Amino acid sequence: MKKFFSLSFTILLLWVFPSHSYELSCQQIHYIQKRFLKHHILHNKLTLSLKDRVLNQFIQDLDREKIYFLKSDIVNIKRKNKRLFSDLRKQKCPGLYYIYDIYSKRVKERIKFANEYLKKNFLFTRDLKYILDDDLKTHPLSNKEANDKMKSFIQYQVANVFLFEKDLKKSIQQVVYILNNVKKQVLSWKPQLNPREIRDCRTKSKNSFKACRPTKWFSNYLNAYSQSLDSHSSYMDNEDLEEFYISMHLELEGIGATLSSRFGYTVVEKLIPSGAAAKSKKIKIKDKILAVGQNRKNLINIFGERIEDVVSIIRGAKGTPVFLKISREEKNGKNTVSVIKLIRDRVDLKEEEASISYHDIKIQNQIYKIGLLKVPSFYGSSGFGKSVTKDVKKLLIEAKKKKIKSLVLDLSSNRGGSLDEAVELSGLFFAEGNVVKQSEKNKSRPQIFRDRDRRVFYKGPLVVLVNRLSASASEIVSGTLKDYNRAIIVGGDHTFGKGSVQSVEPLFSKLGALKTTVGLYFIPSGKSTQKEGVSSDIVFPSIFNIEELGEKNLDYALPSQKTNNFKSSPKEIFSRGENNWRPLNNSIIDKLRKDSQHRVSKNEKFKKIKDRLKKIKEKTKNQKVITIAEVLEDKDKDEVEKLKEENLTQTEKDKEKYFERPDIQEALNIAGDLALIQKTAQASKNKFF
Repeated sequence: MKKFFSLSFTILLLWVFPSHSYELSCQQIHYIQKRFLKHHILHNKLTLSLKDRVLNQFIQDLDREKIYFLKSDIVNIKRKNKRLFSDLRKQKCPGLYYIYDIYSKRVKERIKFANEYLKKNFLFTRDLKYILDDDLKTHPLSNKEANDKMKSFIQYQVANVFLFEKDLKKSIQQVVYILNNVKKQVLSWKPQLNPREIRDCRTKSKNSFKACRPTKWFSNYLNAYSQSLDSHSSYMDNEDLEEFYISMHLELEGIGATLSSRFGYTVVEKLIPSGAAAKSKKIKIKDKILAVGQNRKNLINIFGERIEDVVSIIRGAKGTPVFLKISREEKNGKNTVSVIKLIRDRVDLKEEEASISYHDIKIQNQIYKIGLLKVPSFYGSSGFGKSVTKDVKKLLIEAKKKKIKSLVLDLSSNRGGSLDEAVELSGLFFAEGNVVKQSEKNKSRPQIFRDRDRRVFYKGPLVVLVNRLSASASEIVSGTLKDYNRAIIVGGDHTFGKGSVQSVEPLFSKLGALKTTVGLYFIPSGKSTQKEGVSSDIVFPSIFNIEELGEKNLDYALPSQKTNNFKSSPKEIFSRGENNWRPLNNSIIDKLRKDSQHRVSKNEKFKKIKDRLKKIKEKTKNQKVITIAEVLEDKDKDEVEKLKEENLTQTEKDKEKYFERPDIQEALNIAGDLALIQKTAQASKNKFF
């Protein structure tokens, strides 16, 4: 199961780093494991059942396809690791070294076979079957069976690349390169190297890409350990920690480009206007980066490398140069290759900040100005310069001057961020009151977080747009506003369902950081969003309304809980005086739903989404195995990916495309309907809806 990266977090501790740093090694593993347990909401001991879970998770992470380890290897690994936690407490790692030796041996064997298989006049075996369902995949009993599984895996990979390249020879070359790169990565992890051997290795291979990375093996193990505690705890190495701080600061030093990995290639997906790449005009969207270097003469080939590793070498200090070898497909269909020089600079991720736009919506021959407030994430917190709440305050003040009649708060695909920011942002829409209750380890009384600022920055009709990718902090805001009848929730059938809080605790000596689940949170009604999420009052067709997407499908997801209702009283949540926001009621929601359903039923874009969803469901309902012929004939694959891209705010290429999304348009229409209802209520002097 893929991890879903979102969190509501608090910073428990910021330790001062010494000027020196250490390599992560066997000696630190037990200490780090115990640090996780100190604050984790559920686990507090290194038990035998936890050890078994960790080993299973580690094996699964290393061999998800079940093409490397034999069944006998699994038996031996578990036998050799009977005393895993005990050995780690003694700062010894014989069991982890054993797993590495077996794994590296099997990887070399299987990739040797793959290279031989691909060199022999490779042709597609169209009736060969590949297992799609992970639950049906099993570890092979013998090397012969493992090689048969590898044949199926290779055929499937080449077929997928062929759909993209339309050239069999080139597709084979790419799969060969990627497989050999897997072997190179695994061999670079050799954990038995001592510090001197690591230095010597890196000196000899300074021009190769990540040649000596023994710490990665221990990092892999700690990730398996943390994932076994629950679905959102994780060990963050220094690269992960850097990404985390970037997401909170919304700034970095580099070239200012969003990159993705596509069939081994590093592809430019997006250029940030303030970045060096966009300003240079030497690089374009869809360019492929073939090699990277600090000077023109020593470029490192990056085809097939992990996107995280590629990003880490492209980033660098402001004012320093980086050279990129670029492949570009021209209008005539030919590829041109060039080497460009960019000077790294500070990049402000302005596009990830909250923003507002204004739209005139016609309802019953009347025009209403509607504000569309987009909040991509809950960035910032105490100690950070940027704050989503501060930004939204400014935008709401601006919206008031524009005399908007209704507001859409877009939290679709917002995967979370700071718990503090979620509490403060919720409070911008009511006077004062409880927002979230957090249960914590070893605390008999859960902590209640409340908004204490009695100022209300927006008192008009409010619509909150969500989907199944809206998680964590965005669920706190939408759930709280729904509980107080402050806003109507529209969009996907429900949000993601992440009702847990994580702390981020940097470790000493630059050994990374721990992201630990320290509590569950509850919205004012006493409900937990854990697993269930926040349900929408009005549901639209969405490409993300699929059963596989959500917290309840993650491995080791924590169970949902309930607590007592802790809603604040009307005296607290309403402002003093007559000019209050108006609470919603069921009759109003029913009317809005009926009008929305009528529009949605006639909307061609929504019809297209429903048709595509139906195709996906029919196709995947009973398809646990696929033939190579079916892979090669999959005409809907690119169309489905394109639809997902259209609906993900993170991948939009321009604002026009965002505004054209049918869920955005319908949310604006509902906001217009709500403005009309409020106007009618005011005319009849009704105090409440």
